[in-house]
Amino acid sequence: MMAGQWLAGRTLAYALFGVALFAVSLPARECRAASKDECLEAHGRGQDLRDAGHLTSARQTFLACAQSSCPAIIQADCARFSEDLDRLVPTVGFAARDPGGVDLPDTTVYVDDQLVTMRLDDGKSYDLDPGKHVVRFAHGGRETTVTVVLNQGEKGRSIVAAFADAAEDARAMPALPPPTASSKRSSVPLVVAGLGAAAAVAGAVMVAIGIKDVPSSCSIGSRQCVAPPGDPSFDQAHRAVALANLGIGIGAGGAAVLLGGALWYILEPSHPQIEERSARVAPWVGDRSGGLSASAPF
Repeated sequence: MMAGQWLAGRTLAYALFGVALFAVSLPARECRAASKDECLEAHGRGQDLRDAGHLTSARQTFLACAQSSCPAIIQADCARFSEDLDRLVPTVGFAARDPGGVDLPDTTVYVDDQLVTMRLDDGKSYDLDPGKHVVRFAHGGRETTVTVVLNQGEKGRSIVAAFADAAEDARAMPALPPPTASSKRSSVPLVVAGLGAAAAVAGAVMVAIGIKDVPSSCSIGSRQCVAPPGDPSFDQAHRAVALANLGIGIGAGGAAVLLGGALWYILEPSHPQIEERSARVAPWVGDRSGGLSASAPF
C-alpha cells in the first residue's frame, strides 16, 4: 500500500513539473517569435529611423525583423539593413583624468543629458548617432563638458575629459571689482527750494485774487472809491487790497527762499559715497573646466 502511494505521488510530481515547464517555456517561445504584422511594422519603422539619422535605433529595429519567424523576404531585407548600419554607426569610448593624467574610473557620463554609464573601468565602447553631441562628465561633485561631432562610419573615437584641480579653478574665478566711490549732493537744499517755489506761486495767486476782488468803483492807484459814504464797496476794496498785499509778501518771501535753496545746492560741496556691493552671479571658465561664481554684500 505504501509503495503504491509513493509511486502515485512521484507520478503526480512529474506531471506537475511538466505542466510548470510547459507554462514557462511557452511564453518564452511566443516572446521570441514575432508575428507577420510585427515584422512588417519593424521593417518600415526601421527605414524611417534610418532616413531620419537615428542609426542606432534603426539597427535595433532591423534586428527585430531579421529573426527566423519573419517572412523570408522581410528577414533578408532586415538582416542586410542591419549589417549596413553596423558599418555606419559611430562608436566612442570615454575616459576621465585628473591633472596628473591619472584615470578617474568613478566618473558618470551623460550624452545629450541622457545617462550612458556610471563608471569608466569596463573599457566598453558605445554606439552613438552621427552628428553633434554634448558629453557631460561628473566626478566628485564637479563637472566638465565636451562637445563632439561624429561622422558616419567613425569607429573607436576616444572622448576624454580632463578635470582641473581645485586650486586652478579658484585661480580661474574672476576677481570682483573693488567698490567705487561716487559723488552725491544733499537733497535738503532742493527741498528748501521747492518750498520757496510753492510759496511764490501761492503769493502770486493771492495777489491775482485780491486785485480781481477790488470793486469797479474803486481805484487801487488812487486808493479812492467813487461811492457815497458807508457804501459796502469801501470794505470790499479794503479786504481785496489787504489780500493782495499779503500775497505780495508771501510771494516775495517764497522767491527769496527759492533762490537761496538753489544757490545752496549749487555751492554745497559734494560728498564721496561708497557704492554698496549687491549680490551677483557671474560665469567663469578655466583651461578645462567652468562654472558660476556667486558673491553677496558683507
